Amino acid sequence: MRDSSFDSSGDDSGDYSGWSGTELVRAGDTAAGFLRENHLAIWQSFARQGAVLGRLVDVLKRADLTLEERLDCFARIAEVSKGIDDTANGFFDLGSQPMVALVLADAELPEG
Repeated sequence: MRDSSFDSSGDDSGDYSGWSGTELVRAGDTAAGFLRENHLAIWQSFARQGAVLGRLVDVLKRADLTLEERLDCFARIAEVSKGIDDTANGFFDLGSQPMVALVLADAELPEG
């Protein structure tokens, strides 16, 4: 049971190497605005996933689980945890990549 998440893997949408400083600032502002405007939906997504994870962890308290039931629970915990990880990393990338690209674009790298 996994919420849909922002997934930037497998595409080049994070390649800001050809962007101007103004474009990078605008991208950072857009990302910040998106995260701010959608904070409640983002929180709800994590809260739902956390609640599912909590219920699965509670199931593990039961001493009468069969091996198959316990293994199934572990698999579901891994799936939900992966979804949380993917979602968090996606939102982190969305917010941080334009900022990092701007810093790198402004940095004076030593010639080597």
